[in-house]
Amino acid sequence: MRKELISILTAALLLCSGCTVEKKDAEAASLASYEGYYKAVADNSRFQKGSLYYSISAEMSQLPDGTHRYYVFLDNPQVAMYDIVMMAVENDTALADAKKMFPSIGIFDNANYSMIPSQVYSDGGYVKGLMMSGETSDPSVTLKIIVEWNDQSNSKVYREFIAMTVSMDGVSYPDGTEEATSIQ
Repeated sequence: MRKELISILTAALLLCSGCTVEKKDAEAASLASYEGYYKAVADNSRFQKGSLYYSISAEMSQLPDGTHRYYVFLDNPQVAMYDIVMMAVENDTALADAKKMFPSIGIFDNANYSMIPSQVYSDGGYVKGLMMSGETSDPSVTLKIIVEWNDQSNSKVYREFIAMTVSMDGVSYPDGTEEATSIQ
């Protein structure tokens, strides 16, 4: 009896330690992915004001403690977008200088998000739109955003870079930001 109990406890301990290793591996992979998207934003030199494939907008509100929260909305897809990833980097902050994680969707989540024109099935991951938010002590923040998605057959990855400045007065666009163009 005692031998069986020890065997069962040993097996349970091994299973639990395997789960811990698997979780740490998944977290490390997500962090590496986050850093890769961060680097892609930092290395990119061409940013658009919007997209022909979806709507992107933002707003800012002031919190009771005097800080500000900004919201970035992605919705109104014009094409089927699968496995969407979105991330924003504030004020051209270098990765090494970042004191916080910047907002993202689809990197650390345990779910995949897709948008298809005129279709919504939230339980299946087909959403009407996505929203990410971040906090800043500044009354204005310039965001450089990456939006990435796959086509329906998962054979092509699309990636767009958007730049906008968000304040209590609304959204404006930094100098040099281009009009939206089609993806080839």
